[in-house]
Amino acid sequence: MEEQVINDVTCTNTVEFNCQREKSTKNDGYGQKEVVCTRTPKQDCYNIPRKIQVEVCKTDVHRYCEKFSNVFPFPVEEQNCHFEPKKICELQQKTRPKKAKKYSYTKDCKEQPREICDQCEKKSIQPVCDMQERLQCSYVPKESCR
Repeated sequence: MEEQVINDVTCTNTVEFNCQREKSTKNDGYGQKEVVCTRTPKQDCYNIPRKIQVEVCKTDVHRYCEKFSNVFPFPVEEQNCHFEPKKICELQQKTRPKKAKKYSYTKDCKEQPREICDQCEKKSIQPVCDMQERLQCSYVPKESCR
């Protein structure tokens, strides 16, 4: 396995607005100026290099021998040796870290005018009291002897 660097191309398409106030030819040049905006498309591209694993194969030559006897009976034994190409390929797994996106925030505070309603209903609360009589208890002790 062999490491190679390739480039991933990332592009962002945006539109830039260029706005200007132009004098109007209506009403003899008097009145409010008109805002005219022109759109300009913009494309930003950049390369992100990344490493990948590429399989590289090499031929490996081993000597391969086999024994065989002659057609005519002979007490002599010979070896027939020849070369056989052998292909050896290996695959290694490597992980690459994922690139995290970075965000940047800006604080944008705007003053908001307060709305006060002029059609509000105002009610006043008056206490209502009723006079009620309370119960009265009277206790007269009785004397008794035993």
